[in-house]
Formats: sequence, C-alpha cells, structure tokens
Amino acid sequence: MPTVLSKAVAGAGEVIDTSVGTGRARTRWLADRLKGAPVRLEAPAVARLADHLGSDMGRLVGLLETLAAAYGRRATVTLDDLEPFLGEAGALAPWDLTDAVDAGRTAGALAALHRMLAAGDAHPLQVLSVLHRHYQRMLRLDGSGVTSPEQAADLLGIASAFPAGKALAQANRLGSGRLGRAIRLLAEADLDLRGATALPGETVLDILVARLSRLARQGR
Repeated sequence: MPTVLSKAVAGAGEVIDTSVGTGRARTRWLADRLKGAPVRLEAPAVARLADHLGSDMGRLVGLLETLAAAYGRRATVTLDDLEPFLGEAGALAPWDLTDAVDAGRTAGALAALHRMLAAGDAHPLQVLSVLHRHYQRMLRLDGSGVTSPEQAADLLGIASAFPAGKALAQANRLGSGRLGRAIRLLAEADLDLRGATALPGETVLDILVARLSRLARQGR
C-alpha cells in the first residue's frame, strides 16, 4: 500500500493487523477466534484443528459455522465430533519441513513434505528450492567466523535474527563435512527432478528428505 495512503488511514482511524502470523502468534490468533466461535471446542479438538489446518486458517470460519449447524450453537465439540468435518489437511509453512529435517525427525519431515506437495499444491522443484535456500544459508555461515544471530543476519542480508540464528546453530551442528554432503544430495536431487532418473518427483524428494534428516541426526 502506498505510504501516503497508509499514513492517511493511520491518522484518521485505527489499523488492525488481521494476519495469522506464525508459531506462537498463530496459536494466539486461533485462540482469539475460538473465544467468539459459535461452538466450544474441547482442548484435544483445538490441538487437532490447529495441526490439521496448518497455515490454511482461511478455512476456520466456514468450519466453525458447519460445526454449529451440525451440533447447534454453543455446543461443546469433542475430538470425535470434529474429525468427520476436517476434510483434507491444510498446507504447511516451509519451516515446518526444514525444522523437522534439522531435528532429524524423518517421519515428521516426510509428513510435512507430503502436505506441502498435496495440500499446498507445491511443485517438487519449489520444495527443492526451499531446501536449497535453507542449506545455502548454512553454507554461507560455515567457516565465516560469525558467532551471534545478529552477525549471521547481517551476513545473510535478512532482517530477522531468529532464522539467522537457527541457520547458524544448525550449521555448527552439522559441520563442514556433513554440510558439504547435504549440498551434494541437493544437487543430485535437482538433476533427478530434471530427468536424470525415471523416479517420480515425490519419490526423489522422499529419498532426499530422509537422507538430510539422517545427516542431521548424525550431527546431533
């Protein structure tokens, strides 16, 4: 939005941020919406709903209204009540995949990958780009002498020290040898996705994510 317009709006009224956010911000956003919901969800149902919708919170209002129509307004909805109305799982943010890989959680990383490909309609090359960018940051930090998240953010040219700090910590855990191996795995997967193998794109990424997760476990 043009700066002059945003200033005019701020001067004449109130600016309300309606973005869902990520992490704790997304959890708070969901809790705020559920306070005024037409039904009351029990705690296990809330946890299941948050995990199922992922970053696709645009489906929340319609789902809550459907639950109210089915069970009545102000009804208490259990996990069993919720399950039949969930539909397909929502898409996940890229860091759900990279965080699982960095932690060496192969099963979680593969689950995140499949949701990105299915619910998020991501092309295999898009997912590979996410992983390449993630490891490229670590590669730039490796051997740089950077010791703090703030220094890492400056070197990487990003505004937030939080993702830079995560990249720095993971680069230190992996070490140069494992980081180099990860880059080679990414390069091989890129060639495979472009026709070097007859394997389907999802299978190529399954193998890549499993191998990257194994490297992360070795680093820990």
